[in-house]
Amino acid sequence: MSNSKLKARLAKPKIGLLATGHLIYWDQFPGLKDLCMKMYHELTTHLEKIGEVVSPGLVDTQEKAESAGRYFTEEKIDIILVCPLGYTTGMVLLPCVRQLDIPIRILNTHIDNSYDYATADTAEYLYHEGPCCIPEYAAGLMTLGKGFVVRTGPFSSQRFWDEVRADCNGAASARAFRAMNVGIIGNTYTGMVDMPTDEHRWLKATGRMIIRPEVEEIEEAFHRVKPAQLEAMYHQFRQLYEVDESVTNEHMKVSAQLAVAYEEIITRYDIYAFGYYWWGEKESITQMRAQSGLAVSRLASLGRPGVTEGDLRTAMGMKMLDLLGGGGMFVEFFAIDYDQDFILLGHDGPSNINMSEGKPRLKNLDVHHGKTGHGLGIDFDVVKGPATLLNVSQFGCDGTFKMIYTTGEIVSGEVLNIGNPNCRVKINQPIHTFFDKWCQQGPSHHIAMGVGDLSKELEMFAVAMDFDLVKI
Repeated sequence: MSNSKLKARLAKPKIGLLATGHLIYWDQFPGLKDLCMKMYHELTTHLEKIGEVVSPGLVDTQEKAESAGRYFTEEKIDIILVCPLGYTTGMVLLPCVRQLDIPIRILNTHIDNSYDYATADTAEYLYHEGPCCIPEYAAGLMTLGKGFVVRTGPFSSQRFWDEVRADCNGAASARAFRAMNVGIIGNTYTGMVDMPTDEHRWLKATGRMIIRPEVEEIEEAFHRVKPAQLEAMYHQFRQLYEVDESVTNEHMKVSAQLAVAYEEIITRYDIYAFGYYWWGEKESITQMRAQSGLAVSRLASLGRPGVTEGDLRTAMGMKMLDLLGGGGMFVEFFAIDYDQDFILLGHDGPSNINMSEGKPRLKNLDVHHGKTGHGLGIDFDVVKGPATLLNVSQFGCDGTFKMIYTTGEIVSGEVLNIGNPNCRVKINQPIHTFFDKWCQQGPSHHIAMGVGDLSKELEMFAVAMDFDLVKI
């Protein structure tokens, strides 16, 4: 598994930096403003490692704050980071942020870890007095009904910068996610009560409707694949996978032909997350779904995840994780191992081969459990380490969607050898308490699993999207 592949679609943040000061101090204490501006430039340098920084410069009056709000609105920033350079009044902040409807983070930070109190003069004391005004900022933001979080730590703290980076990445991913098309091809798996997605919730959250290509469009695209396209995709799959002896050239060519067809339809509608399923009366139509594993897994690895059984919301969860650099793999609960205290997770059909340790493997499956048709099954050893489990639910929430998540670790050990990727996950709490708390939130039975602990990124994503968020 290449970390660069997982990070390839990490959304680049557009960061609004509001550095605040107190105008009356500058003439009283010569040299203080120069100290503050030196810290401002150092702060900008740190933030430029995270994303694009947009700043009106030092804001030290109410009028400049009002102007900054208009500037940030025009620039369409993802997040505003507020950093007081010494004590300031709240009115160098509030006229700015009252114009904005974006996440707010207050940076309670300083270039110095400490300073020499015995020899410091008033200018130096004021230079370090940023924490004084942050409670005032908080009171003003609450008056305006603006949510915020305070991030505290010196420039030397990696923990501090990790938190700021997570905030910025979460906000940027929400902006990218809101601009995407999502789709459903066919229908949901018959009888699965948790699979249908409320289209009006998506419309309310994004202003968009769900795109619905017809199954017939996949069929027509399949039949017009050109020999050169088929040959190129066939060789790509031969190089990408470790192929079992049960897989024939004909199996591979059908999968390659379908991959060209699926890519044409999904990119034609510019869809970035989709659910798909159909039973099919004709064998050829059934097989276009049954043989879709390689085609849809390839799209997932390219940042356009699709989920079988018509589960659009898990595809949305996979795309959220993809935008945060966590990949995103389609799983469900396979079993609980009470002896070794882990949950076995996996799923048949398409997956995300970017989350494979080593080459993914192919074998021919005569039977797909619970589904009609036959075809190639994808299997791989899932990358080990910290992981995030995310479910996107529409149940038990008054708004649009609810993000339910927990963290754990993908660990080594024997797994099932059934032609589908599966893995052992240890949850960061007793399984018996986790399972009830998870189910009480009204999840669907599928899960998007990502690499890394993405808690803070998801917290910001939910704020920026106005989704409910529950950590289990």
